[in-house]
Amino acid sequence: MKTLNILFIAIVFPIVSAFPQQELIGGQAIGGSRVNLLIDVTPVVLNESVEGSPYINEKFLPATISASEGDVFYVRYNAMSDEFEVKGDQNKAYALNRYRRDIVIEILPLKKTYQVVGYYDDERNENFGYFLYLTNPKAKTVLFKKEKIIFIDEQKASTGYDSNDPAKYKRINDKFFIKLNGKKILSELPNKRKDLAKLFSEHEDSVIAYMKENRIKTSKEEDLIQLINYVNTL
Repeated sequence: MKTLNILFIAIVFPIVSAFPQQELIGGQAIGGSRVNLLIDVTPVVLNESVEGSPYINEKFLPATISASEGDVFYVRYNAMSDEFEVKGDQNKAYALNRYRRDIVIEILPLKKTYQVVGYYDDERNENFGYFLYLTNPKAKTVLFKKEKIIFIDEQKASTGYDSNDPAKYKRINDKFFIKLNGKKILSELPNKRKDLAKLFSEHEDSVIAYMKENRIKTSKEEDLIQLINYVNTL
């Protein structure tokens, strides 16, 4: 047991420690299932030669993690690899286990709440990743946002007069997803008003009328939040 406690302390220091230490790393430390552990013991290694940043918030910020109630950790979200990193000893970063679908992360100063959720990707394959709640998570219809940063490899110069374009991280447009009637898998919101309204077949006409009257833009986050809040009143 002492070995487990020492290993945990070397991994991550919560600001307030009230959670049994061995439970946070127990799965991997004792050879159990990888799904059960909270924090990966392998430090995150970042390629510093790449321009830009893979992080939505560059600095580690205080946050709560539902699987460790009563503790506060410093975290940051790596949107390129779709991982949350926890600040540990000597400023090393360790990734949270994405296989834990029950983990909810609330970044306190930003008032942002994330959770691992299943979704359909562009090829309609079932996948999972971190999503940001935009509306009440307990409502029948919930709006989510997927923040995304991509990696662009180095581009070699086409002629001897040009220089190479270095590898870089690039923030791309966020995507919006919706969870309907308690379904576990999220669906990406359509861009067209008519297609979006069809998601709410029982109230399709009312939704179309509301979007027209309020000039709802399907690409605008504030408008989508307004629309989903309205749908939850129907």
